[in-house]
Amino acid sequence: MKPAYWITVYFLALLADIGMIVFDVPQARFITKPLLMILLGVYGWVLAGKLQYSSRNFIFAAVIFSWSGDVFLLFPQYFLPGLVSFLTAHLMYIGFFGWSKPRPKMGIVEKMAMVAVLGYAVIVLSVLYPKAGEMKIPVVFYTIVITSMLILAVRAFGFGAPWYGVRCILGAFFFVVSDTVLAFQLFYADFPFSGVVVMATYGVAQWLIVSGSLYYLRNRI
Repeated sequence: MKPAYWITVYFLALLADIGMIVFDVPQARFITKPLLMILLGVYGWVLAGKLQYSSRNFIFAAVIFSWSGDVFLLFPQYFLPGLVSFLTAHLMYIGFFGWSKPRPKMGIVEKMAMVAVLGYAVIVLSVLYPKAGEMKIPVVFYTIVITSMLILAVRAFGFGAPWYGVRCILGAFFFVVSDTVLAFQLFYADFPFSGVVVMATYGVAQWLIVSGSLYYLRNRI
């Protein structure tokens, strides 16, 4: 089946999962949430086709670790393994962005964006660190990793990149937004529909990064 079929099913599953949050049916999320990365993985596999670049393994590893993170986080007692799973997924994306070869000369916009990301990380940590309790060190490390992923996405492609490079940057950005909202929900203060924001930005972020990365590889042939 064509990639368009699988990504359509993926977004339908994402809407279903968000619906389970809105209507407060947590039991159904034991089906909808783990299904997301399975569908995205199949979409990525179909999209990758016969690509022989070993760097595609970074993307599939990130999807697999994201799936395990989704499953672990369904159980509150497995929060730490879930955190480690997503941390590893981010490291896989970092590996891909570090490997990617476009790396255009950085302009003022890219440099300002990187500074803004660093400033953002400092602000987030200044708010969350006092509230993190026993999770202070993991929160610091995780913040460093996710912001590094966004910085490396900007460094790899730049804002003048073709559309697939822009997808990767936007995906990394939305992933940072999703994780930040989740962190505030857990350690600072919850707010209405925070779960919807987390899953919507997370689902879009994963699609943007996976599709952008694999289309980048396809365009290298």
